[in-house]
Amino acid sequence: MDRWIIGLLIVVVASSNAFAQYYERSYEPEGDRLIYAGYALKDFTPRRTNSLPDSQAISMNKFIPTIGFRQGMVDFSIGYNTFTLRGASKSVLTANATIANEFPVSFSRTNALLIPIMLSSDYTKVENTGGDRENFNIGSVGIGAGVKYRYRSQQFDFSLLAAEAAHWSLEGFSTGSGFSAATIGEALFTFRDVLSLDGIALGYRVRYQTWNMSNAKFDYRSFAHGAFLGVMF
Repeated sequence: MDRWIIGLLIVVVASSNAFAQYYERSYEPEGDRLIYAGYALKDFTPRRTNSLPDSQAISMNKFIPTIGFRQGMVDFSIGYNTFTLRGASKSVLTANATIANEFPVSFSRTNALLIPIMLSSDYTKVENTGGDRENFNIGSVGIGAGVKYRYRSQQFDFSLLAAEAAHWSLEGFSTGSGFSAATIGEALFTFRDVLSLDGIALGYRVRYQTWNMSNAKFDYRSFAHGAFLGVMF
């Protein structure tokens, strides 16, 4: 397993209980635990600043199956698939981890307007046809903030999130570094006590991310969106 994936797992495990904080007795942060599976349609293309000619750059548009785990404000997901690039079979691997703390702006028994502050980490590897040193192999870590609305009832929850994150990025096979910005959106519906389950969750995510690296051949953009289904336990 790549060192960036190992790093993401360490962040999730070490911080899983770091933000179990209560602000008011009448406000309850999310504490649900679920595993989920879904897909993301990922469009990965070079930016205008990319120094590679079109004949050598990576361009991919592919559905990527994903699996993930969430407990409260800790979320980790990973996705993998293969694609064809200039007649050769290549692979794409993505992993994302976020750890957040929510600050309520206003709240009642059923509604809350929140400001989430998050630690964000991601890893993306997209193979190229020019060998290992031409692969996009970048890991990033940074911080972000956003706005979240949450509705909660006894049997049904709904939340809507929009956030921005800024990352420091490192190349996997060199000392090169750079900057990565990400725009994140999510809508989540949770239904409790469904059949014999604690509940199920239906979600939809959007993530737009760009990389501006010291080596301009790794200047890419990614737009991914897709749905997922989770089971609470």
